[in-house]
Amino acid sequence: MKKILLITLIVFVVTVGIYALDGYENQKAGKTLQTTCPVMGGKVNKALFADVDGKRIYVCCPGCISTIKKNPAKYITMMEKKGIKLETISSKNKLDQSRCPVMGGRINKALYADVKGKRIFVCCPSCIKKVEENPENYLKKL
Repeated sequence: MKKILLITLIVFVVTVGIYALDGYENQKAGKTLQTTCPVMGGKVNKALFADVDGKRIYVCCPGCISTIKKNPAKYITMMEKKGIKLETISSKNKLDQSRCPVMGGRINKALYADVKGKRIFVCCPSCIKKVEENPENYLKKL
């Protein structure tokens, strides 16, 4: 019993040390990772984000995405003043796309589904639902 407690304590201390060191390294480098939604102040959901001006802004709910897209500079500036380091969007997150993967029509840049960190543009609103139901199928097509 004492050995189990000792091993558990050692694992706990090492884990806490790793997290503390990681936080110290980020702070030393002047980085603060985004943990709160800039619109509502809630905890971010890493599956929900707005990609604007080459940066990725995480949000707490789908409604905040449209709010950010209306005035992205406001939220980028606000977070940067707080020392929050936003993720930059690399070209690997962008798909070179001119045709809808569902129906083959010309894409409408206002219509898209964000899946697995990639934005899939479609030709009409009904295609968004189809992409969201089976994203792997449409990512393969692209």
